[in-house]
Amino acid sequence: MPVENNEANLKICRDFCGQCPTFKENKLKEQPPHALFCARGKSDIAEKIVDKGCTCFICPIYKRDNLQGGYFCIYGIEGKK
Repeated sequence: MPVENNEANLKICRDFCGQCPTFKENKLKEQPPHALFCARGKSDIAEKIVDKGCTCFICPIYKRDNLQGGYFCIYGIEGKK
């Protein structure tokens, strides 16, 4: 079941993406879809993102929804790494 794109999940995401070194380094907040990549898909600049690590694995959404992979900002939910 896909992650819901809603305010509750966005709030959780902000807490975890805000700490993510890849998110910060690449200024992903400034590029659509801005956050909640596990629901909204990869960043519009995915091919230019410099990998600095991933915090998806410690996110409550990741655990709650039994997600696999990670780096959703780069690969989206369908591209599982």
